[in-house]
Amino acid sequence: MNARLHDPVALTPNFFRLGTPAFPAYLSIGEIGMIIEGGTGPTFQIIVDQIQSMGISLDQIKYIALTHTHADHIGGVPLFKRAWPDVQLLASPIGAKILKKEELFNEFIVVDASIAQLMKAKEEIDQLPPFLNNYSFEVDKTVKDGDTIDLGAGIVWRVIETPGHSACHVSYFEEKQGTLAIGDATGFYVPEKDVFWPNYFVSLEAYCDSIRKLATFPAERAVLSHNCIIRGGVREHLRKALKATETYHNELMARLKSGEASERIAIDKARFVDGLTDIQPFRVMYDLCRLMITRSQSNGKEDHFSF
Repeated sequence: MNARLHDPVALTPNFFRLGTPAFPAYLSIGEIGMIIEGGTGPTFQIIVDQIQSMGISLDQIKYIALTHTHADHIGGVPLFKRAWPDVQLLASPIGAKILKKEELFNEFIVVDASIAQLMKAKEEIDQLPPFLNNYSFEVDKTVKDGDTIDLGAGIVWRVIETPGHSACHVSYFEEKQGTLAIGDATGFYVPEKDVFWPNYFVSLEAYCDSIRKLATFPAERAVLSHNCIIRGGVREHLRKALKATETYHNELMARLKSGEASERIAIDKARFVDGLTDIQPFRVMYDLCRLMITRSQSNGKEDHFSF
C-alpha cells in the first residue's frame, strides 16, 4: 500500500500529531515512545513513514494507548502488532473485554474498509490496505483511572476514565507539557465551522460528567481524535462542548414532545452530520442519531449540564 506522506506536526518538542487530520494518532517521546490511538488500517503506513521521517527508531516505541475501542480507533493495531511484536497495547479493563468479542471483527472490517475507500478517493493512499489472515486486538496491559505511564525524561501520562461516548473511553493527561488527549470525549468537532456533534452514545449523564472531569486538569492544549488540536483555551472548549450537548438534547426532547417521530428526527440529524463530514456512511450516522435520542429519553436531566 502506497501512502501519501502527511508531515508530522510538532506540538511540543516531545509530542507530535501523526496520521491525517481526520484520523490522527499522537506520538509522545520521552526516553521511550508511546502512540496514543490505534490508527486505522489505511493510516498505518502513513504513521510508520512519519515516525521514520523524524529519525525515530520504531524499536523506541513501547506502547500504543487506546482511548476507546470503536473501529476507527483500532484499525492499525493488528498491523502495528505484526510489525512490532513487542509493542504493548494499553486499554481500559472494559476496552480489553470488548476487544476479545468475536462480533467486533465484523464491525471493524466494514468500518475500516469504508475509511480506506474514502482515503483512496481523496488520493491519500494509492491502494487499499491488505486483508490479514489474523486480526489481533489483544490488550497487553489494562489501565484505570489514576494510573500513570512513565516514558522517562519527565514525561508521565495519567489515565483518566471518561465514559459516555463509549463505556471503555479513557483520556490521558501529561502534566509536564500540559497536554490533554481527550479522544472523542467531547464528541465530533469541526473547527472550521466551530460546530459540535455531541456523541453520548452510551450515557448522556456520564458524557457530561466526563467533560466536567476533564475541565479539572490544567491543560495548555487538548488533542482530539478527529479534526482538531486546541492550543490554549482548553477549558473554554470543554464548556462549549457541554453547552452544545445541552442544546442538542433539548432540541431532541422538544421535537419528541411536539409529537415528531424519532425516525424523522434521526434522519434530520444524520443529514446535519453528513453536512459536516463524510467520515462514516449515512446509515451509520442515522443509527447513531437514533441511539442518542434513546439516551436523551432515558437519562437526560437539566442538572447534567452545569459547568
